[in-house]
Amino acid sequence: MDLTNWDKIAPVLSVLSPIIVILLSGLWFNSSLEKLKSRLQANQAIVQKRAEIYAEIQEPLNGIYCYIKRVGKWKKLTPKDVIDSKRKVDQKMHSTRPFWSNEMQLAYKEFMDACFVTNRGHKANAGIVAEVIKYQELDSWKDEFNEYFEGNFVESKLDQANDKLMKAFSKDFGVD
Repeated sequence: MDLTNWDKIAPVLSVLSPIIVILLSGLWFNSSLEKLKSRLQANQAIVQKRAEIYAEIQEPLNGIYCYIKRVGKWKKLTPKDVIDSKRKVDQKMHSTRPFWSNEMQLAYKEFMDACFVTNRGHKANAGIVAEVIKYQELDSWKDEFNEYFEGNFVESKLDQANDKLMKAFSKDFGVD
Protein backbone atom coordinates (compact mmCIF):
# COMPACT_ATOMS: atom_id res chain seq x y z
CA MET A 1 0.00 0.00 0.00
CA ASP A 2 1.45 3.32 -0.95
CA LEU A 3 1.07 6.52 1.03
CA THR A 4 -1.22 8.12 -1.50
CA ASN A 5 -3.98 5.60 -0.82
CA TRP A 6 -3.41 5.81 2.92
CA ASP A 7 -4.16 9.52 2.86
CA LYS A 8 -7.57 8.69 1.36
CA ILE A 9 -8.36 5.80 3.77
CA ALA A 10 -7.22 7.44 7.02
CA PRO A 11 -10.01 10.05 7.19
CA VAL A 12 -12.63 7.36 6.52
CA LEU A 13 -11.14 5.11 9.23
CA SER A 14 -11.01 7.98 11.70
CA VAL A 15 -14.73 8.59 11.14
CA LEU A 16 -15.74 4.90 11.18
CA SER A 17 -13.60 3.76 14.13
CA PRO A 18 -15.64 5.52 16.85
CA ILE A 19 -18.87 4.32 15.23
CA ILE A 20 -17.61 0.71 15.21
CA VAL A 21 -16.45 0.99 18.84
CA ILE A 22 -19.81 2.46 19.88
CA LEU A 23 -21.68 -0.24 17.96
CA LEU A 24 -19.65 -3.08 19.52
CA SER A 25 -19.95 -1.52 22.99
CA GLY A 26 -23.71 -1.23 22.51
CA LEU A 27 -23.97 -4.88 21.50
CA TRP A 28 -21.93 -5.97 24.52
CA PHE A 29 -23.99 -3.73 26.85
CA ASN A 30 -27.26 -5.05 25.42
CA SER A 31 -26.07 -8.63 25.85
CA SER A 32 -25.15 -7.90 29.47
CA LEU A 33 -28.56 -6.34 30.11
CA GLU A 34 -30.31 -9.37 28.60
CA LYS A 35 -28.33 -11.71 30.86
CA LEU A 36 -29.18 -9.57 33.89
CA LYS A 37 -32.85 -9.48 32.91
CA SER A 38 -32.86 -13.26 32.51
CA ARG A 39 -31.20 -13.75 35.90
CA LEU A 40 -33.69 -11.39 37.58
CA GLN A 41 -36.62 -13.24 36.01
CA ALA A 42 -35.21 -16.57 37.23
CA ASN A 43 -34.72 -15.14 40.73
CA GLN A 44 -38.27 -13.81 40.71
CA ALA A 45 -39.59 -17.23 39.70
CA ILE A 46 -37.60 -18.87 42.52
CA VAL A 47 -38.90 -16.39 45.10
CA GLN A 48 -42.45 -17.01 43.82
CA LYS A 49 -41.98 -20.78 44.19
CA ARG A 50 -40.57 -20.29 47.69
CA ALA A 51 -43.64 -18.22 48.58
CA GLU A 52 -45.93 -21.00 47.35
CA ILE A 53 -44.03 -23.57 49.42
CA TYR A 54 -44.06 -21.34 52.50
CA ALA A 55 -47.81 -20.81 52.15
CA GLU A 56 -48.23 -24.59 52.42
CA ILE A 57 -45.96 -25.09 55.43
CA GLN A 58 -46.39 -21.92 57.49
CA GLU A 59 -49.40 -23.14 59.45
CA PRO A 60 -48.09 -26.60 60.36
CA LEU A 61 -44.66 -25.11 61.11
CA ASN A 62 -46.23 -22.51 63.38
CA GLY A 63 -48.35 -25.24 64.99
CA ILE A 64 -45.19 -27.16 65.91
CA TYR A 65 -43.64 -24.07 67.46
CA CYS A 66 -46.83 -23.10 69.33
CA TYR A 67 -47.35 -26.60 70.71
CA ILE A 68 -43.83 -26.97 72.04
CA LYS A 69 -43.69 -23.37 73.33
CA ARG A 70 -47.26 -23.69 74.69
CA VAL A 71 -48.58 -20.50 73.14
CA GLY A 72 -51.39 -19.67 70.74
CA LYS A 73 -53.55 -22.62 69.67
CA TRP A 74 -51.38 -25.28 71.35
CA LYS A 75 -54.22 -26.65 73.50
CA LYS A 76 -56.20 -27.57 70.37
CA LEU A 77 -53.40 -29.82 69.09
CA THR A 78 -52.46 -33.34 70.10
CA PRO A 79 -48.98 -34.88 69.96
CA LYS A 80 -50.16 -36.87 66.93
CA ASP A 81 -51.14 -33.60 65.19
CA VAL A 82 -47.65 -32.23 65.86
CA ILE A 83 -45.93 -35.34 64.49
CA ASP A 84 -48.21 -35.25 61.44
CA SER A 85 -47.28 -31.59 60.93
CA LYS A 86 -43.60 -32.48 61.17
CA ARG A 87 -44.03 -35.14 58.49
CA LYS A 88 -45.91 -32.75 56.21
CA VAL A 89 -43.35 -29.96 56.57
CA ASP A 90 -40.38 -32.36 56.28
CA GLN A 91 -41.79 -33.87 53.10
CA LYS A 92 -42.31 -30.47 51.53
CA MET A 93 -38.95 -29.04 52.62
CA HIS A 94 -36.96 -32.10 51.54
CA SER A 95 -38.70 -32.42 48.18
CA THR A 96 -38.09 -28.73 47.42
CA ARG A 97 -34.50 -28.46 48.66
CA PRO A 98 -33.19 -27.04 45.36
CA PHE A 99 -35.28 -23.91 45.94
CA TRP A 100 -33.75 -23.10 49.35
CA SER A 101 -30.34 -21.72 50.24
CA ASN A 102 -27.91 -23.80 52.30
CA GLU A 103 -28.36 -21.32 55.15
CA MET A 104 -32.11 -21.90 55.05
CA GLN A 105 -31.72 -25.67 55.03
CA LEU A 106 -29.36 -25.56 58.01
CA ALA A 107 -31.72 -23.26 59.94
CA TYR A 108 -34.62 -25.61 59.19
CA LYS A 109 -32.64 -28.62 60.44
CA GLU A 110 -31.62 -26.75 63.59
CA PHE A 111 -35.25 -25.82 64.26
CA MET A 112 -36.46 -29.38 63.78
CA ASP A 113 -33.63 -30.69 65.96
CA ALA A 114 -34.72 -28.27 68.70
CA CYS A 115 -38.29 -29.57 68.40
CA PHE A 116 -37.83 -33.30 67.86
CA VAL A 117 -35.61 -36.26 68.65
CA THR A 118 -35.44 -38.52 65.61
CA ASN A 119 -34.15 -42.03 64.94
CA ARG A 120 -35.69 -43.48 68.09
CA GLY A 121 -35.88 -46.95 66.68
CA HIS A 122 -37.77 -49.02 64.16
CA LYS A 123 -41.40 -47.91 63.77
CA ALA A 124 -40.99 -45.27 66.48
CA ASN A 125 -42.21 -41.74 65.84
CA ALA A 126 -39.97 -38.77 66.34
CA GLY A 127 -40.09 -37.60 69.94
CA ILE A 128 -41.36 -34.13 70.76
CA VAL A 129 -38.82 -32.20 72.82
CA ALA A 130 -41.06 -30.86 75.57
CA GLU A 131 -41.90 -31.36 79.23
CA VAL A 132 -44.64 -34.00 79.04
CA ILE A 133 -45.96 -33.15 82.51
CA LYS A 134 -47.13 -29.74 81.28
CA TYR A 135 -49.30 -31.40 78.64
CA GLN A 136 -50.79 -34.12 80.84
CA GLU A 137 -53.01 -31.52 82.53
CA LEU A 138 -55.02 -30.99 79.35
CA ASP A 139 -58.56 -32.39 79.22
CA SER A 140 -57.78 -33.98 75.86
CA TRP A 141 -54.75 -35.89 77.24
CA LYS A 142 -54.53 -39.65 76.71
CA ASP A 143 -51.95 -41.92 78.32
CA GLU A 144 -50.81 -43.10 74.89
CA PHE A 145 -49.49 -39.57 74.25
CA ASN A 146 -46.61 -40.17 76.69
CA GLU A 147 -44.70 -42.08 74.01
CA TYR A 148 -44.63 -38.98 71.79
CA PHE A 149 -42.32 -37.05 74.12
CA GLU A 150 -38.58 -37.23 74.63
CA GLY A 151 -35.65 -35.01 75.33
CA ASN A 152 -34.86 -32.06 77.50
CA PHE A 153 -36.78 -28.93 76.63
CA VAL A 154 -34.78 -25.70 76.64
CA GLU A 155 -37.03 -22.78 75.75
CA SER A 156 -34.17 -20.48 74.76
CA LYS A 157 -32.88 -23.12 72.31
CA LEU A 158 -36.32 -23.36 70.70
CA ASP A 159 -36.64 -19.56 70.46
CA GLN A 160 -33.15 -19.15 68.99
CA ALA A 161 -33.76 -21.88 66.42
CA ASN A 162 -37.13 -20.35 65.49
CA ASP A 163 -35.62 -16.86 65.15
CA LYS A 164 -32.81 -18.23 62.98
CA LEU A 165 -35.33 -20.07 60.81
CA MET A 166 -37.51 -16.98 60.34
CA LYS A 167 -34.44 -14.88 59.45
CA ALA A 168 -33.35 -17.51 56.92
CA PHE A 169 -36.83 -17.51 55.36
CA SER A 170 -36.71 -13.71 55.15
CA LYS A 171 -33.29 -13.78 53.54
CA ASP A 172 -34.39 -16.36 50.98
CA PHE A 173 -37.36 -14.10 50.17
CA GLY A 174 -35.02 -11.14 49.74
CA VAL A 175 -36.34 -9.38 52.84
CA ASP A 176 -33.24 -8.78 54.91
